[in-house]
Amino acid sequence: MTLEHDAVFYLLAYGLWALLLLTILVLGRGLRVISGQARADQFPPYAYDPARLLDRLSRAYLNTLEMLPVVLVVGGAALWVGTVELAACVLPWVFAARVAQSLVHLIGVNHWLVQARFAFLLAQIVLLGWLGISTACTLA
Repeated sequence: MTLEHDAVFYLLAYGLWALLLLTILVLGRGLRVISGQARADQFPPYAYDPARLLDRLSRAYLNTLEMLPVVLVVGGAALWVGTVELAACVLPWVFAARVAQSLVHLIGVNHWLVQARFAFLLAQIVLLGWLGISTACTLA
């Protein structure tokens, strides 16, 4: 496998992670509706109760979606411009930090878990910033 394939793999993995979270969310909500535990209209988009797993799952999914365009643009630009080695180095860590952030979100909500989630988000921001700036510098 080439470095370019590695980088593309992690871009794809990031998108598939979002799809997996969405699939689990849809199945969880669907099962609640089918079993009669909830009505289909009982999942308002802005309601959030951290005690409920499906609400935390919804937030983990939405947080993943918030970063997805940034990951795709920065990672895609790096591949397009030819900063392949750096992209292949950085993108696995970006993906790992995203998965870790999502899993911590699913565990629960307290001061330390929120701090851990923030650390994983900050890691993604720093890594993508590094990749983006390095890619931009190759254009100059």
